[in-house]
Amino acid sequence: MTKLRELGRDPLSALDEAGIELNPAQRRLLAGVRGELETTRLDEGWTRWWNATADLESFHILVSMLLSEYGGFGDLRQQLDVWSRRYLQRHPIPDLESLVAFLFSPEGLQGDTEDYFAPRNSSLSWALDNKRGLPITLCSALILLGKRVGVEVNGVAFPGHFLAQSKLNGHIVWIDAFDGGRFIAREELIEALGRVPSVTRERVLAPASAEEICARILRNVVTSLERAEDISRHRRARKWLGELDDRLRELEVPDYPV
Repeated sequence: MTKLRELGRDPLSALDEAGIELNPAQRRLLAGVRGELETTRLDEGWTRWWNATADLESFHILVSMLLSEYGGFGDLRQQLDVWSRRYLQRHPIPDLESLVAFLFSPEGLQGDTEDYFAPRNSSLSWALDNKRGLPITLCSALILLGKRVGVEVNGVAFPGHFLAQSKLNGHIVWIDAFDGGRFIAREELIEALGRVPSVTRERVLAPASAEEICARILRNVVTSLERAEDISRHRRARKWLGELDDRLRELEVPDYPV
């Protein structure tokens, strides 16, 4: 098992790529081992993430691994590096407007309106490969690419539709990544919130913590896996979400609609 783990996430594919011929019995054995390796990696990955400072990129690596059955087998850090290099080749002096235009152009990332609740849409690895995803997945791409190129972007847990937030020409703006990277003024969001108390309104429009973003990602994952009737992965995602919700309660973070 130690040697097989060194071959990566899918030892069967690694051996095939190396040109090593396996008989049917060996292939069946390795297919079973792959599931055991995945379980071990997920357990170890969650423990490492839980015991470290909350980090969005590491969390997305873990979620992409959990959802790899639905696609998205790439190394997420390398994928983000590739996207950031492409951007910097075109825009040597990074700024918010060019980053949003690059990432959410017609040839870039788009919201998946055809199969919104598919588990794959919560995988950032799948989204970067296939240029489709949920609002929070697309916003995460903007946040993490911004971090790489020096453009500060935050996530905002707006009810019903996750948004990104940054500064443009000295003013705070919000970004709807699901709608082609559309910039949104504060007035439009205030109107959408209706008669929400001012304290709650300000809290909703403020940047969310990494823990809050990760919990919201997990809620989407739990919902999608339940719809897909993926019992084992659904159980694991619910366990992670329960533990993360407990931490947020300890931090006295208010619970807002998703």
